[in-house]
Amino acid sequence: MKRFKNILVVVDGEGGENRSLLSTSIDLARRNDASLTLFSVVESVPERRRYQTRNGRRLDLVAQMIESRMAELKALAPQSDVPVHYEVVSGAPHVEVIERVKRLGHDLVLTVPMPPLRQRSLGSSSTTMHLLRKCPVPVWVHSPLTATADSILVALGPMEQTSHDLNIKLLELGSSLALTSGSDLHLVHGWRLEGDSMIRSPRLGYSTEEVRVMGEGVRDEADQEISKLLEAVPSARNANTILRNGPAADVIVDAIDEVNPATVVMGTLARSGIPGYIIGNTAERVLVNVDRSVLAVKPEGFVTPVGAIAAWHPGQMPY
Repeated sequence: MKRFKNILVVVDGEGGENRSLLSTSIDLARRNDASLTLFSVVESVPERRRYQTRNGRRLDLVAQMIESRMAELKALAPQSDVPVHYEVVSGAPHVEVIERVKRLGHDLVLTVPMPPLRQRSLGSSSTTMHLLRKCPVPVWVHSPLTATADSILVALGPMEQTSHDLNIKLLELGSSLALTSGSDLHLVHGWRLEGDSMIRSPRLGYSTEEVRVMGEGVRDEADQEISKLLEAVPSARNANTILRNGPAADVIVDAIDEVNPATVVMGTLARSGIPGYIIGNTAERVLVNVDRSVLAVKPEGFVTPVGAIAAWHPGQMPY
């Protein structure tokens, strides 16, 4: 996966997952000959409480927290041949991460669920979901729950021309991950006959056989499109393909349960560029129902809403 050159590793400072995250990050940086930055965000303190006096000295609480967190980061990082940079700031975690990505050109964000999972779902980690929805570069959420799994699952998006480039990128990333980790590669895609329930209505007069044939046509089209994608990405040609009828999110979640992948590679399709409409319904439903490591990829041209709202409405904070 030699496409990432400027990796940002977001460390929460909580939980025991950080050492596994750092080990994975250093290995990835070494294989990509990439720069690596450990980044952490401490909470903001209201101005009226930020400064305290102790023994006649005026203390800046935020500066103290930043100094303490910086020491924690440096103690976490294992000795390696990969140069590691460090930065700690204060603010809203997802906003600070995304602003740094925009400012310094990071091409991958790695993190663990933040805060740590409280239930079997990334949806319980609010900061993580903000990053998955709004970060303009790929976000890899590292879950230690699947550290022993030995397969990669790529969730292919709609078989439409507008999704072609993103599907190619997903295949390239997934096959590269599988190759470098020695894992099996699986692909999953859910197809549906649009308007199925209406077509089956007695008033339209279609027979059961006619509806079956129409459904098979949709399936065959999806199968042909997957074959074209595999022709374009030879490294993925030996993948096992799961092609099933049903809502895409349900098909993907079922495949995750069956395959038990170490990492799920999936796209988060934005719609029409409308600010705030930043993730597809399928991606949203999958992300709030999965506890595996996820590498989430935005389509080309995605623009994060973070920072944009303040520009449109002076005085309003970015979300």
